[in-house]
Amino acid sequence: MTVNQDAATVDTPGIGFQVRGGLREGWASGELPFLADLPIRGRFVLLVILALVASVVFGSVYLAAGQRIEAMLQAQDSYRRLNDLAGDVRARSAAAQNLMEIFSREHEAGVAEALNRDLGQIRERLDAVAELSAGGPMAQAVGEAQVGVEAIALSFARLEGEMTHLGLSPQSGLRARLDESTRAVERELAMWPASAPLSLAMTRMRLAERDFMLDGQDGALGRHRAAAGQLDIALDSSALPNSTRDDLRRLTADYGDELEAFATGTQAVRRELAEVRAGFQALQPVMQRVLAFAREGMAEAIAAQEAERRATGRQVALVGLLAGLSFLAACLVIAHSITRPVRLIQTAMERLSHGDHAVAVPGTGRRDEIGDMARAVGVFKENAIAMVRLQAEQHSIRAQADAANRAHLLALAEGFEQAVKSTAGLVASNAVGIRDTAERMTSGSGSGRNSALAVAEAARQCRATVRAVAEATGELGGSVREISAGAEGAAALAQDAVARLASTTGRIGSLSQVAGQIGRVVTMIEEIAQRTNMLALNATIEAQRAGEAGKGFAVVAGEVKHLAHQTARSTREIASQVAEIQGATADTASAIDDIGEAILSLDRIAAEMADAAARQRQLTGRIERCVEEMDGDAAVVGDGVVSVTQAAVRYCGAAVRVIWAAKDLSRPATALNHEVDAFLATVRR
Repeated sequence: MTVNQDAATVDTPGIGFQVRGGLREGWASGELPFLADLPIRGRFVLLVILALVASVVFGSVYLAAGQRIEAMLQAQDSYRRLNDLAGDVRARSAAAQNLMEIFSREHEAGVAEALNRDLGQIRERLDAVAELSAGGPMAQAVGEAQVGVEAIALSFARLEGEMTHLGLSPQSGLRARLDESTRAVERELAMWPASAPLSLAMTRMRLAERDFMLDGQDGALGRHRAAAGQLDIALDSSALPNSTRDDLRRLTADYGDELEAFATGTQAVRRELAEVRAGFQALQPVMQRVLAFAREGMAEAIAAQEAERRATGRQVALVGLLAGLSFLAACLVIAHSITRPVRLIQTAMERLSHGDHAVAVPGTGRRDEIGDMARAVGVFKENAIAMVRLQAEQHSIRAQADAANRAHLLALAEGFEQAVKSTAGLVASNAVGIRDTAERMTSGSGSGRNSALAVAEAARQCRATVRAVAEATGELGGSVREISAGAEGAAALAQDAVARLASTTGRIGSLSQVAGQIGRVVTMIEEIAQRTNMLALNATIEAQRAGEAGKGFAVVAGEVKHLAHQTARSTREIASQVAEIQGATADTASAIDDIGEAILSLDRIAAEMADAAARQRQLTGRIERCVEEMDGDAAVVGDGVVSVTQAAVRYCGAAVRVIWAAKDLSRPATALNHEVDAFLATVRR
């Protein structure tokens, strides 16, 4: 990496390759940077957290989609309500128009009340439609419909007023007054039977009135006016009294005025009726447009809802698939981060069990359970190397000690044999000489002094020889003590090796316990996988019950079920690896037991060497005691020779005792030869 200080930029051309290389190395060794120091329980907690995060993401996506679909359902419901309200308005407007036609024909107050109720309900429906269409494209049309309904209501109110003024029944309004005027004229004419022309004119007037009442044509009014003129002419030519003629003219004029007023009211009714009809006719296309808009909006809402359902299904399936794949990848990575180091440790243990002590134990720097296992295997490796080194050192020390002790013992045995046997020979020969001298002393006292001197010299030499033997015996005792110390050191080394083997056996037991804990963790993982499988099965059943809406969830449930199967298979592989580790641990413990038995055998050999050294010390002690006895006997001989020398003549009888002493001296020498032979035979074996 190079740094440009002027431009304050950093050139890192090889970092990407280094990162990819580090990931490949971490994948191969199972020591991924973000998982190497995380405990196994923490990794499974991480899996659970990932599963919860995936569930939350999946639930959030599903909830958001549900909210969008709910909004579309509300829009669809709004369009449906708009359609229902518009249809109801159109139906009620048609019914109101029909009631208006009935009212215009039958003039019934109940029909008018029903029509007013319908108009009120139409207003309410239009208010609801306006609320639903507020701010939309139909707001203006609905406003026009509301204005039109208000205009219809006002026109109908005027129409109802005009028709009430005309008379809703023959006994009310202008109709009643018109009928009363007609009856008054007819009663007056009935009082004059000879007025046939008048009655004919009156009949014509009534026919014209009826025609006007039936069709409302202006021609009927013209005929009515013509008949009224004929009646007036007939009155002029009649023989009726003037007062009667005036009354008939007044009544006929009232009758004509009432009919004119009724005609004027009828025209107003026709105008209002035409306006009401026009209002209803104008309302229909507006409501038809609202209906078309509502139906189009409802169809669009249904299509958008279906599209949203399909998009939601795809989105849920995609998110579920990604979540499932992510969870599966996390499971594979975590399983690989556990199984790969365990396999590498197993391979290292197998190579160690086959005697390959140069193998490197992977994972000793980790701070998780696998690192504990690796460090335990490292301790086993160190103990195995130390055991091999100890065995080699013990074999070397034992061989050197055996060779040195053997050579030293042989040399000492040779020297001891020569010294002791020469001394014993000298002692025996001196004893023979003493005995001969004593015998010669008994044969003659003339040569007693010379013989005594010879005996004294022999005794001195014998004592010097005995002292030399004592010194050789002391050196032999020192060598025996050195051999005993070497045997005790070998025994101590063997005991230390036994103690180290016990410590190694304990560490191997700890390794077996760690493997057992991993086995329990694997069992827990398998239980979690089984529960996940059951949850996936339940989710699949619920998705099948949900039908089309649950297809995406069914796909996710299938992925989770497949993931649970793979997790169970991975846990079974981990369990088999843990079982192999436990088997390798058992083999290692058995090998350590064999080494312990070999060390115990070495301890027994060292103990036997110590026992042999102890027996050698005992024999050396016995030899020393024999030498001390010989020294004492030599001293006795010397004292006797001195006594002989001083009083050879006077103590001739002492020569006999000297002879016996010489005999007694020959017996320890013989015994010494036997003891030396036995000792040398023991040493040379």
